[in-house]
Amino acid sequence: MGKHSRRKPSYLPKVAVGAAPLALLLAGPATAIATQTDPSIPLPLDHQREGSLDRGAGFTTEGDTSVFRGFLTNTERNVFGKDLGDAKVVADVRRSVSETVETRESVTARPDKVGALGAAKTTETLKQGQREAVKADRYGSVVAGNETELERTGARLTEVALDPRTGVPTFVSQDGRGLHAAEGTYHAVRPLPGIGVINETDQRAGGTLDRAVRLDGGFTGDLGGVLEAGRSSGHAVDFGDLAAVGTTSTQHGNGRFKGVLPLDVGSGAAFGQEHALGGTVGPGTGLVTTGQDVDLAQHGGGFTGAGSHTISGDLGIGEVASARGTTTSSVRGVLPTADPAQAGHVTQSGTLDLTLLGQPAHTGYVAGALPLELKPT
Repeated sequence: MGKHSRRKPSYLPKVAVGAAPLALLLAGPATAIATQTDPSIPLPLDHQREGSLDRGAGFTTEGDTSVFRGFLTNTERNVFGKDLGDAKVVADVRRSVSETVETRESVTARPDKVGALGAAKTTETLKQGQREAVKADRYGSVVAGNETELERTGARLTEVALDPRTGVPTFVSQDGRGLHAAEGTYHAVRPLPGIGVINETDQRAGGTLDRAVRLDGGFTGDLGGVLEAGRSSGHAVDFGDLAAVGTTSTQHGNGRFKGVLPLDVGSGAAFGQEHALGGTVGPGTGLVTTGQDVDLAQHGGGFTGAGSHTISGDLGIGEVASARGTTTSSVRGVLPTADPAQAGHVTQSGTLDLTLLGQPAHTGYVAGALPLELKPT
């Protein structure tokens, strides 16, 4: 039996909310080697902790405007490890919190304007991520991780002014708020060095809301907002120096509205997606991508829309030869309209680039309908 040192209660392991399963068992004091007392857990267990706190503030002047800028960033990282013969288990947990602030204040006294202005912008960001890995020296590794990010933004502006020449007062008030969130995951299995399967995913969502009011002998105001969401994923199989193949997929969309007082309202929606498939086999490389996007907007009694579809391919054999081609189909239109040419317009375009032993060649075309157009590029 080896010697055991007695520890004070303040050095007992702590459980961190949201930490990795391994970290829940291994968390201990900062920059210390955790010594578990549970005989069912092999010893020793390594725990390294590091963190930083950065902050700053300053005043500057820009003309007749006083500007204050400040920031605060707090980061923390905990790494837990354990050697099990030829294998090593590692859990890496990271967190960060940051905030930035900028304010502007000014007083103006000129023959054409007397007034005061106040404005502020703030950004708050919270990030948390963790990654667990099991590595074997003679074999490969298994890695899994995730990261979450939350961001909140705000902006405001208020201005009161008077024109001494006319005696007309002006009042301006603007305000904006935003909230965005994202989460991503990562998984990799490598049974042998340089060979493995990798998967990544990412989801995000957010929204903004803005308003503005202005009084200067009349009244105008507007209110607008956007809700958006998106996702992406990637999958790859790696065979080291022999070959590799991978695919990616991305989708994103948004809905928006904007109203201008007294009566003028518009709204719209957009959607897009991209896909790619590529790989390498020896000296040969290939890549095929596709993309689609649609944008629809409504303003008063009018309706506009646009969309496109693109396919591109790239094929190469080392420095010997390469070929790259792209074709795009697009359509746009306005309804209702008395002009048939504005009701719909279709365009088809394409390019082809060839290179053989360093000698390039290019060709391309653009064709349109309603009205019909055809020209080389």
